Amino acid sequence: MKKIIVIISAFFLFYSCSQKTEIKSTENNTDILYTDSINNLELQKQTIEIFPSGQEKAVVFVLKNNPLEIVKEVHFYKNGQKQVEGTLKNKKRHGKWTFWYDNGKIWSEGIFVNGKSQGLFSIYNKDGSIKIKSYYKNGEKIKESYFEDNKCIKTIQL
Repeated sequence: MKKIIVIISAFFLFYSCSQKTEIKSTENNTDILYTDSINNLELQKQTIEIFPSGQEKAVVFVLKNNPLEIVKEVHFYKNGQKQVEGTLKNKKRHGKWTFWYDNGKIWSEGIFVNGKSQGLFSIYNKDGSIKIKSYYKNGEKIKESYFEDNKCIKTIQL
């Protein structure tokens, strides 16, 4: 249960940073660098976990000039589909986090600001239809709406 909560929380922080890829060769290896076009930061990709097949299970993106500063995480299912993607700022969730079902459809998405939920968080059914919309302000849930067949059936003000 704790692991699911961590995964759900992690999902909500993908920071919509579009990136361009640049490959730089060195004498001994090839470094793949990503330039964050929003913040103009050079990032390096590091694989932190692999499946027994050798396929990536989890990767992080770190600042090129500070490899201890993780700014983005991406986790994958065994079938290669993304499982979760989100960004960090000062070791806290910051920005958009997205979680996917193993079929590639979005399971949940939302925004974090300095580690706290902010604004709309959406949870979807496996077929892609909306299930729940929750609204947060400074980490506190203030409203939640429930859906069936993409129609709101109940809204609760908290």
